[in-house]
Amino acid sequence: IFNNLMQTPESRALRHVFFAERATSKIADVPEDTPKRSIHSVAVIGAGTMGGGIAMCFLNVGIPVRLLDTTPEALDRGLATLRKNYESQVSKGKLAQDVLDQRMAMLSTTLAYADLSTADLVIEAVYESMDVKEKVFKQLDAVMKPGAILASNTSTLDLNTMAQFTKRPQDVVGLHFFSPANVMKLLEVVRGKLTGKDVLATAMALAKKIKKTAVVSGVCDGFIGNRMVEPYVRQAYFLLDEGCTPQQVDHAMEAFGFAMGPFRMCDLSGNDIWWAIRKRRYVDMPHVKYSKIADALCELGRFGQKTGAGWYDYQAGKRDALNSPLVHKLIEDHRSSLGIAPRHITDEDIVQRLVLALVNEGAHILDEGIAGKASDIDMVYLSGYGFPTFRGGPMQYLSLIHI
Repeated sequence: IFNNLMQTPESRALRHVFFAERATSKIADVPEDTPKRSIHSVAVIGAGTMGGGIAMCFLNVGIPVRLLDTTPEALDRGLATLRKNYESQVSKGKLAQDVLDQRMAMLSTTLAYADLSTADLVIEAVYESMDVKEKVFKQLDAVMKPGAILASNTSTLDLNTMAQFTKRPQDVVGLHFFSPANVMKLLEVVRGKLTGKDVLATAMALAKKIKKTAVVSGVCDGFIGNRMVEPYVRQAYFLLDEGCTPQQVDHAMEAFGFAMGPFRMCDLSGNDIWWAIRKRRYVDMPHVKYSKIADALCELGRFGQKTGAGWYDYQAGKRDALNSPLVHKLIEDHRSSLGIAPRHITDEDIVQRLVLALVNEGAHILDEGIAGKASDIDMVYLSGYGFPTFRGGPMQYLSLIHI
């Protein structure tokens, strides 16, 4: 029985994951003995959901954090949310009250960039706009001490451009946390063309300290994870045009092993975020074809769980995705306007279409050198996007199937 189990695809995939996770810290041109910078204090810019979650990652391991935002009200909201998250852990018996008090005591707030000057690492988690990032990095360049690491939590924007806003591009690195940052294991460490090897080595060591699975990515639109998920979601929208419902697509992907299907995922992260990305890509990449069904949904203000309506309907205080007759009518009307007669699409076709969209983009990422190795791509999807572990990641999955 043991020998038979050892020959299964699941066994091969899980062995692959075991070694892939350990290989993420190995960077071809950064030796293990590369000197690392000392990180004794951290500053975080932006007290929103992401900034607060990032702050918790460091407080949890005893590293003091100074949190900056533009208004006292924003700081108060951020502190209240952060404390609420810790109190939830206390109420569940996962955290002692005295530990909560110790962590909150290590957190300070400010409205002035000058107060961040002594931090060893500063991470900006502000609005995803290059104009906003430019203002932040120019202010940081003016006040941060020599040798401080300047990090961006951007999920799509060009890190090399941000580095040029400073006189120390060698100190700039991307630290792309995934929301909620205090829970999600994945950390994309984005290496700019001028990022110092000691900065990269420091970021990888720090990720291990805060218990993250760190994967190095080069600079491109969306880095590894979001660049791959974009064609995956794009194909999901085309499936609606062709005859599927959101429920059918989500059910097929969840039966395959994903934590949630693409439409539940979009509702959770916010359809308005995906809309903003598409609007930018309509300008930057006019040759890329999109279904317009997702834009039509957003024009109705159905941005997902936060508005109580997206691809599904949601009841206040609950996360259950409920069938929406309005969305079905929207899809049918959109399909009719295109003159498309719906066809029957099997769950197997859905899975192959979406997973192979991931694989195809992953192959491009590997070919371009954005990822150092195929197993790094697998770790991004296993630890950040809910890809089923027993299938080993998208690149490993390709080696197990015959097309």
